[in-house]
Amino acid sequence: MSTSSASRRKPAFRVLYRGPGITVTSWHIHVDGLRIPVPELHHMTRCLTYRYPMVRVAAVTAGLELAIAVPIAAIFGSAMMIAAGLVSAGGMVIGVWGDSRRNPRYQEIQATLHGRRVVVFGTGDHQQFGFVWRALIRATEVNSELYPYD
Repeated sequence: MSTSSASRRKPAFRVLYRGPGITVTSWHIHVDGLRIPVPELHHMTRCLTYRYPMVRVAAVTAGLELAIAVPIAAIFGSAMMIAAGLVSAGGMVIGVWGDSRRNPRYQEIQATLHGRRVVVFGTGDHQQFGFVWRALIRATEVNSELYPYD
C-alpha cells in the first residue's frame, strides 16, 4: 500500500467534544477562532499548575505559634501557651480546609504545531479539561491509524 498523500484519507467526521471556547472534531480543533488540523499536532502534553498558598499560611502560623508560645509560656505560665496553640491550630485547620482537594489550579494542553510549542487549551475547570484531553486523545488516535507514518 502506498503511503503517498494522495492515497491517504480523512477519518469519518465526528464531533468529539463541544464546549465553551473549544470544539474538538475528528478532523480539526476549533479554539479562539482558529481551526487547527489534528494531524498537524504532535507531542501533546498536559501542564498542571499546583499552587497551595493556604498550606504556606498554615506553616507560617505554626511557626508563629512556636515563636510566641514558648517565651510566653516561660514568662506567664502554660495558660498562654494553650491560647497560642489554639490560634495555631485554627490557622492549620484553615490551611488544610482551603487546600483539601489538592487539585491543580490551572491546567493546559500544549502541543507542537509546525515546530513551535503552542498552548492548545487551558482552563481551571477540572471536568472540562478532562473532557477536552480525552477528546484530543481520541482524535489523534483516529488520525494516527489512518496516517501511521506521520
